[in-house]
Amino acid sequence: MRKAARAIIIEDGKMLVMQRNKYGSEYVTLVGGRANDDETLEQTLVREVWEETGLQVVAATLMFIEEHPEPYNEQYIYYCNVAPHGEALVQANSEEGQMNQYDMNTHKLLWANLSSFEHLNFRTPQLQKAIVEALRKGFPKEPVKL
Repeated sequence: MRKAARAIIIEDGKMLVMQRNKYGSEYVTLVGGRANDDETLEQTLVREVWEETGLQVVAATLMFIEEHPEPYNEQYIYYCNVAPHGEALVQANSEEGQMNQYDMNTHKLLWANLSSFEHLNFRTPQLQKAIVEALRKGFPKEPVKL
């Protein structure tokens, strides 16, 4: 099974999410993506966050593991701190940036208010529910399997 790493990035009462339109299906997901064969999940996380946002991860803690049946990826969700930065932008040379250039399966970054996160059309409801609960009660001390 393939693995993917995703980032929870929160700043100033907002969470960074990716708005996607994939073959006409519009939804929101966390920034991140699939691991390459030669990468650790932490390396994947750093690379994917950079490619999709231009932000540099400086610290990451595994919060959730979201298991999925084949052919989908097992998702490892990290709470991340990033270096001081300007505007978060999908990088033009990334897979997402290239798809955006051709208006295929578009990707757009959004800083969503934490108070409205639970109302977004999030890709995986079980993860959304876990994040909403963590926002209310605090993030887990140990990774939680969903």
